[in-house]
Amino acid sequence: MLFEENGENRWSQKFWSKILGSIFVLPFIMWIWPWAVPFRFFEFWGVRGTVSEWLYTAWPIFAWGTGVSLILALFTRNKRDTNRHAERILVGGTLISIFAGVIEEITFRWLFFLGGIISVKVGNFLFFGFFGFGIPSWFHLNVFGPIANWTTLYALKPYIFHETGWAVGAAMLATNAFFRDGHKYQGWFGWVNSWFGGMFLFWIMFQYGLPAAILIHFIYDFLIYAVRYLDAAIERALGYV
Repeated sequence: MLFEENGENRWSQKFWSKILGSIFVLPFIMWIWPWAVPFRFFEFWGVRGTVSEWLYTAWPIFAWGTGVSLILALFTRNKRDTNRHAERILVGGTLISIFAGVIEEITFRWLFFLGGIISVKVGNFLFFGFFGFGIPSWFHLNVFGPIANWTTLYALKPYIFHETGWAVGAAMLATNAFFRDGHKYQGWFGWVNSWFGGMFLFWIMFQYGLPAAILIHFIYDFLIYAVRYLDAAIERALGYV
């Protein structure tokens, strides 16, 4: 879940400005320059597979999120006020999970990603692409792309090195880096975890569509808050209030 904390004002402003740009500028650019993006504007909203297939495919990320949360719960003690009002965790966590699943997936996995394809192409042209040797494309094909491909166990290779060109993979990595930076408030672990989580959600979107990514993101966050709620409720029952 992304939210603003101390030192995150600049990131938050960039996030909302990118949303406005994506909503009002991106469709216009894709209309007048249809070959700039190898996808239709609403293409990722199509649904493939069944909900049970989505959930079965996503079980590793569900197990990871709940497992890490459970370990932290077992080795930490909550504040007494947290235990006294444990239900707030569940109610607030549900609302946050809905926001994260819907808003973050729509922005990062769809709008920012499509806009990123155009941005990296423009940047590549400006940085010597007009000479036939763009610096951004070279770095993606020879440095960033291979590293991301290896760290994701080659599962995203068809998208990191897309058949339509390098810009699809570069836009995905740039968008996911922005998504990762929005989780800096969680420390180095959350920073790294959000990058891998974002890449997994990109894979889900490509496989099953954006609605699948929305649902899986919501469930992932909700399970974490459910563990926190149970931990607080159990500590309250044991008298830690």
